[in-house]
Amino acid sequence: MDLGGEMILSVQPKGRRLMQRIFCNVSLLALAVGLAACSSEPPNDLSSASSADTETSAGSTAGADGSGGSSAAPHTVLDERKTDYGSALRTASLKLVRGLPTLDQIKKLETATDKKAAYEEAIDGLFADARFQERMIKWWKDVMRQGETGMGDGPSRDTAPTFAARVVAEGRPFTDLFTATSNTCPTYDSGAHAFADANCDNGVPATAGVLTNPGVMRQFYGNMAFRRVRWVQEVFVCTKFPAEYSEKPVKKGSADYVSPWPFDSVATAPIDFQDTSSVICANCHTTINHIAPLFANFDKQGMWKDGIQVETPVAPEAVTTTLSHWLKDGETTSWRLGTKASNLAELGQAIAADPDVAECAVARAWNFAMSKEDIVSDLATVPVEVLASYQKDFVKNGLNLKRTLRAMFVSDDFTKF
Repeated sequence: MDLGGEMILSVQPKGRRLMQRIFCNVSLLALAVGLAACSSEPPNDLSSASSADTETSAGSTAGADGSGGSSAAPHTVLDERKTDYGSALRTASLKLVRGLPTLDQIKKLETATDKKAAYEEAIDGLFADARFQERMIKWWKDVMRQGETGMGDGPSRDTAPTFAARVVAEGRPFTDLFTATSNTCPTYDSGAHAFADANCDNGVPATAGVLTNPGVMRQFYGNMAFRRVRWVQEVFVCTKFPAEYSEKPVKKGSADYVSPWPFDSVATAPIDFQDTSSVICANCHTTINHIAPLFANFDKQGMWKDGIQVETPVAPEAVTTTLSHWLKDGETTSWRLGTKASNLAELGQAIAADPDVAECAVARAWNFAMSKEDIVSDLATVPVEVLASYQKDFVKNGLNLKRTLRAMFVSDDFTKF
């Protein structure tokens, strides 16, 4: 929830079969009087993907019945592409190490008898280059919207992206981002080109990767811990809220209720999350409110405290949030409907097991390789068909994102122009 600002939200259920844009404008005043609203537009048509996205998917298809004319696939711009390992190496080098290839690297590729093998050897060298580690730190700072910029005393905002970069650079399972229990606040020595172990030490009962990072909790402190939940959703699931979508939406007031959660699972006071007078905020908040309490004990500096540290913005003065402000009696915290999480360690395990999170990691890697903009803020989504083989590879290789990135950089999509 973005207090006092407009968010363009997209509905994208598991399997990424449907997208729907949701416009949500929630002001602090509206929250103060217990009003929150989300409205929907017709779902986006996935067939309207940009030509660039379409061209990088399957290419072309043959006639359905093989009769009534030529059964050959129609000629497309993909057929005009030619493999150019020299151009691909220059592009890959700029992306992976932020520098052009050396003259020796260029000459070795030019004179190679087997240019494909020589190109792949050069790519492996780029991934092994210490500068790749630094490139990953920069990339994860962009993805996570994190990075120290002189905020004064307090925990560093560099440690979460540095940890993510280390996970990728060292070929560790991507799920370590949510399940690692130690050394989740590493530093990086640019002179030595090396990561240095460090724990976050912010008092959490159990460390859960970036989910307990003090820099993250510090930066995204806000009313009812909603900004922290939004950060997790957008960075690691690649969609804005709503996060869950029912197979059978029902009418509530003048709009559709699309969440699979029971409508009455969220609180009605001091903020009425069941309000239907305008549009239905429960579409978003049935999920948000089941996650937010798990982040509520981090204070403004990202330190874990015994009690809830966030506030509910009600008039005339904000009050400390209690569980009853988020959820109705009897409701328990969860990642998704049917996936309970009573603490951050369990939340990390639930996120790690969510296939949408794996899909998001692959999609972000593709956009990095292909110079596309951000999936969430720029709506630079990728057709399912484009990513299918890479998603299978990602699961098969043990969720090693570095290996999946390599597969992208040696693919026809990258080496043909």
